[in-house]
Order: sequence, then structure tokens, then C-alpha cells
Amino acid sequence: TVNLFLTGKIESAVTSLAACSGELEQHTERRGVIYSPSWPSNYPPAINCSWYIQGDHGDMITISFKNFDLEDSQKCAVDWLMIGPSSKREEYKVCGSSIPPSFISARDHVWIFFHSDASSSGQAQGFRLSYIRGKIGQSACQSDEFHCANGKCIPSTWKCNSMDECGDNSDEKNCTVPPTDPPSSICPSGMFQCSTGHSTKCLVNELRCNSVKDCGDGSDEDNCPDLSCGKRLGNFYGSFASPDLFRADHSRSDLRCTWYVDTQDNRHVLLQLDLQLGYNDYVKVYDGIGERGDKLMQTFSHHNNRHSVSVESSKGQLTVSYHARSKSTGHGFNATYQVKGYCLPWEHPCGSDEECFTDKQHCDGWWHCPNGKDEENCPACQKNEYPCEGNSGLCYSILDRCNNQKNCPDGSDEKNCFTCQPGNFHCGTNLCIFETWRCDGQEDCQDGSDERNCLVIVPRKVITAALIGSLVCGLLLVIALGCAFKLYSLRTREYRAFETQMTRLEAEFVRREAPPSYGQLIAQGLIPPVEDFPVYNASQ
Repeated sequence: TVNLFLTGKIESAVTSLAACSGELEQHTERRGVIYSPSWPSNYPPAINCSWYIQGDHGDMITISFKNFDLEDSQKCAVDWLMIGPSSKREEYKVCGSSIPPSFISARDHVWIFFHSDASSSGQAQGFRLSYIRGKIGQSACQSDEFHCANGKCIPSTWKCNSMDECGDNSDEKNCTVPPTDPPSSICPSGMFQCSTGHSTKCLVNELRCNSVKDCGDGSDEDNCPDLSCGKRLGNFYGSFASPDLFRADHSRSDLRCTWYVDTQDNRHVLLQLDLQLGYNDYVKVYDGIGERGDKLMQTFSHHNNRHSVSVESSKGQLTVSYHARSKSTGHGFNATYQVKGYCLPWEHPCGSDEECFTDKQHCDGWWHCPNGKDEENCPACQKNEYPCEGNSGLCYSILDRCNNQKNCPDGSDEKNCFTCQPGNFHCGTNLCIFETWRCDGQEDCQDGSDERNCLVIVPRKVITAALIGSLVCGLLLVIALGCAFKLYSLRTREYRAFETQMTRLEAEFVRREAPPSYGQLIAQGLIPPVEDFPVYNASQ
């Protein structure tokens, strides 16, 4: 367990400090895994990372992606991942949300560059890739590896994954094709089918919900959202959409619409938006009634088109403002709202958590309920176990959730954590880190919440230097005190030498009077006067 803790911490620190701070992170292991920064959370904008995989002479390095989600752009001009040197002439530069093809090196080394632009939305998760290096023509492989027809060894999990990692496609032979659902529509993209069961007629999306029955059965006018340009909504739940949802606005003037939601209830309002905004279009959501700048909760642009977005108000009121530029090619948005704790007719309550979930969200590997009720009693898992995301068939127990250890391949057991296991700190981004990482001078949470409200925020190097300095000062103080006591002891012994009692002879000498001077003896006539000898004077 300690090794897992340290490995997770080291991986996170190396990815964020070494590979993404101007240094080239080198890998020499035979097999390994490389993550994007902040994985499994969304990667931040304005960051550059670089890795280097070095093999032995004659090795071939193969890279396969397990997860991939980079912001898409034309010619990958915003965010991108580049790998080289490639065995093919074309450049290996990828972005978007589709799993890229496997990469097979032409030499015994590979470099990997990841770039996110300053204009990146920060809504993409990033990537997780694994690699293996080795030579072609090997006679045998390890027990957990597949032996390709060309003698190459790859992980067994790469077999029958619709990716040619062997290079000769031998890993994709004799594979059982999983059953697939029949297509829901025979119509091409941009069109819809009138009635799946009785008609094969296809119409363009612009004919949907236009108040004209273009299908014989009128199915093109069924289940249409409210397409009014702004409205006051007062129910506990409802839906609305922008007027250009099914047809782009080609007018010369801008489109400006505002919706006011007032549920007449003090409970929070949950708003969910599915966006199809144009390049210069935006949606602003305000807390309460009115477009006040200090009440702005969030602004959405075309960068948010990929995933559904949610907003929660502080009371039972909110305002939605939509602005589309003239000749915009976007299709606005479709929105649903509901009072928190009030489930829609097709939803199920989470319990006392004032949350709801749909049948589609049941057992999808993502916790929509704080208590995990939407992930309970799943057919792929045993009792008291929860499924991983992505229909992988893997499960984990409640003790393995939100403990800063990845038990699922995609890390879904560490996502959307409402609470953390004991000994862990809950980040503002619903992730968990070890409690010992809090207030240690290094931001481990993506939002930096682990370094907030700390009594003293000192970098680790400063703390280490201060401790070493304190130890040195303490040692010097001990030496100084020892020297002081030694000097005091010697001085005390010297004073005691004068304080010893005198002998009788010494005392008699001390009590005797001094002999008379020559002047005194001459004055007393004891000796004859001497010429030029000074005369005795009592005052002298």
C-alpha cells in the first residue's frame, strides 16, 4: 500500500514538475504508462510537456492509447499531441476525442510532445497511453503478453482491441465480434427519420419543430421543446431551447434572448445545458432574476459544446441570457431545469441527498448520487461493489473509492468524490489527496484548495533548510555553553587558590611592619648622614 501511495505521488509530481516544466522526462523501463497533466481531471491550458522513451539497440517501441480527449481544432492548431520519429512520412499529430491509431517507432527511441494553448477551454480530460519496447523475432513472451506472428511481444490486453499493435495485424485475428445494437436511424448526419417503425423517409433537421407536419405521422412535431426567444418560467421543472436549435440563424441581426426561471421555492435550481454554439456565440447564467454582473455564475462558449454542462443557483431563481452573432452557424442550446430535490417523472431519487438520476445514468460508472445509489445493484458487480466507467466489467468496493488510489483503469473510482476515505483531503474539484499533502507548500489539488487557509505556507526546501540551520545552531549553542562552563570552572579554581588559609609563618610576615627608609634612619641618628642625601620630610 505504501508503495502504491508513493508511486501515485511520484507519478503526479513528475508529470507536473519534470515533464511539464521545461525538462525532458526520460523512460527506460520495458513497459510503462504516461498520463497527461492533472489526469484524470481536465488538463490546464497553456502548458507544454515532453517525454522521451529510450530502448536498447535494435528495440522497437509500440504505443497504444487507452484514453484520449484533447480539444479539437482545425489541423490541431490549439491543443495537440505529437509523437516521433515516425516510420511513415506523414507527421503523427493528433487531437480530438477519438482514440488515435497505435504508434510503432522506426528507431530505438521515441519522443512525445504535448501542448495546450492559452486559449484552451480546459474542458478536455487529456490522455493515458501505455508503451512496450522490444525486438522482433523473439521466440517467446511473458505470461501476460501476446506473441505476434512476427515475433513481437505486446500486452495481452491489446489483443482484439481494433488496433494493430503487432504491425502485421496478427493481434486482431480470430477475434469474436461483440454484438452491436442495430442503428437507431437509417438517415445520414444532419437528417432525421420520420418514424423508425413505419417509415424510411428522411428529412433535414431544419424541418423539425417548425409547426408544420412534414412527416405523414407528424412525428417531426412530437416532443418539441419551447423555442421561444426568452420567457418567464415558473414550474418546478421544465425545458426550453434557443430558437435556432434546429435551424441556424442566417439573419443579418444578432439574436438576443433571455429566460427568467422563478420556481417560487427557496430550494436551489439545477440547470443542465446541451450546447451547440457558434464560434462567437455565448450563454450567460446569472444567480437570481436580472443580468447583474456581480451575480454572473458562468459564461459558456463554443469550447463547452462537447459535454453537457450544469449550473446550480443559490435560491429558486436564475436568469439565462443567450447571444448569437448574425449569420452564426451554431444551433444554440437545449436546456432543462428542476428544483433541487424534485425529481422529474422519468428520474429516480437518490434518497435524502436531494439528487436524482435517470435510467441511463444507472450503472454507468459515474456517481451522480453522493451516496452512490445510482451505481448500486449493477449486474456486472457483486453485492456492495460498484462498476468502473466504460463498461470494462471491472468493479471495486466502497473502501477502494476516493482513497487516492486508482483501482479502475480509467480512474473512475477517484472521480466526482463527494467524500473521501479517512486520512484523505477533499479537493474543491471533487478529488481526494492524502491528508499529509495538505499545507505542504505544493499544490496537489487542481484548484490549489489543499494550500488554502494554512497557518504558515512555506516551501519544502525552505522548511528543510530551516531544520538543518536549526540543528547547526543548536550544536553551536551546545559547544558555546560547554566552553562557558569550562572557563567558569577554571576561574573559580583560580580564585579558590587565593582563599586558602595562611600558615603561622605567612601570617607573621604579613603582620610585621615595613623596615624604615634611609631617611628615617639618618633622622633617628642610627646611621651617619650622607652628603647630597635628601632630608626626611614627614609629608613626603
